[in-house]
Amino acid sequence: MSPKLTRRSLLGGLAAGSALLSGCLGGFPGNRCTSHYSLEATALTDPELVETVTEDFHEHAETVSRLVATAASEGTATYSTYQDMPLESGDYVEHDGAYYRVEHERIETRERTAHEVSIEYDRNESPPTTGAAVFDFDELPTADREAFLTAYPSTDFENDDAPREFLLSGYEYVYPDGAESRLIDAGTVWIRHEGRSFEVTVGETRTVEEETVRYTLEQVGEDSAAFAAYVHEEHVAPLGNLSDAERAVFERAIDDGVDECEPLSDDFAALKERLNEIHERREDSYSGHYGDHLVAYEGTTYEVTLTHAVV
Repeated sequence: MSPKLTRRSLLGGLAAGSALLSGCLGGFPGNRCTSHYSLEATALTDPELVETVTEDFHEHAETVSRLVATAASEGTATYSTYQDMPLESGDYVEHDGAYYRVEHERIETRERTAHEVSIEYDRNESPPTTGAAVFDFDELPTADREAFLTAYPSTDFENDDAPREFLLSGYEYVYPDGAESRLIDAGTVWIRHEGRSFEVTVGETRTVEEETVRYTLEQVGEDSAAFAAYVHEEHVAPLGNLSDAERAVFERAIDDGVDECEPLSDDFAALKERLNEIHERREDSYSGHYGDHLVAYEGTTYEVTLTHAVV
């Protein structure tokens, strides 16, 4: 699948000035467009198709590697969390050159007590010289470091688009029983991490539900070529019988992308409906980020992205 937009990358993008969130744009300079559709089509070779459909796990990489290795060698692997699951049913993973479809089932739930974690950053601010509690990240107890990383955004601070300031809150962390902490009940403190200073609060408690799931793997390709053939069979839908007008819109999407405000032209609207019908027919198959489709058009495979933005 296309790389998932995690909570961290989403918030990091917002802090850096991202305009798109849940299909809403902040406006279209120079016009009065309030509802806008974009269509892009990107040609994929078989190796690119495999890379597109195989999950990219971002910050879960180490956990996923361990779970997949265990499930492949022992038949199953279990995992417990009160946050997002690192693997979902229908994900595709690679292990030792072979490709697998992931399935999971919930086997247990229980209530845990979590602390709310917030983190605030302003590149122009530093800890006060007096009266502030300041900690170096590496000197904190293990549980405090993990609590901090729960809210810490996955962003490249050296990038030109790096956030100048942000406030992230609402994250939850369950301290292990008996864990040492210098942050609980300390109020707002400053933490120095990777050369930068952050205001951090480990505050109120709330009850969260921890789930334990059992993972299993189904091999769907003994190698990359076999997996590509499987993807073509299971997830690439034919896009044929287009009218000349629909064909012209799709070829514009291949070359430069298509952008239109509503009301859409008849040709774009007709093609959009065809893509929506493909999505509805194959709703349990490839389901990358919203509006994505894998289609075969005149002998070539395309990843098609249809997005809708509303002011």
